[in-house]
Amino acid sequence: MAECDGIGRTGTYCLIDMVLNRMAKGAKEIDIAATLEHVRDQRAGMVKTKAQFEFVLMAIAEEVHAILKALSQ
Repeated sequence: MAECDGIGRTGTYCLIDMVLNRMAKGAKEIDIAATLEHVRDQRAGMVKTKAQFEFVLMAIAEEVHAILKALSQ
């Protein structure tokens, strides 16, 4: 079954953006699951699939890795 409305994909990028924004502002801890709940409170269906949530985690992990690498140089 193909997703047609785009809400899941849009929510995926919104969630990534929100988490990375909080990181950029210096947040020490970020509850990604709670942030997802907040996004879904705004619009149901955001980040619909497990694969989309895994993509969120992968993207955030890559950014954290890049930040740590830059700090060690």
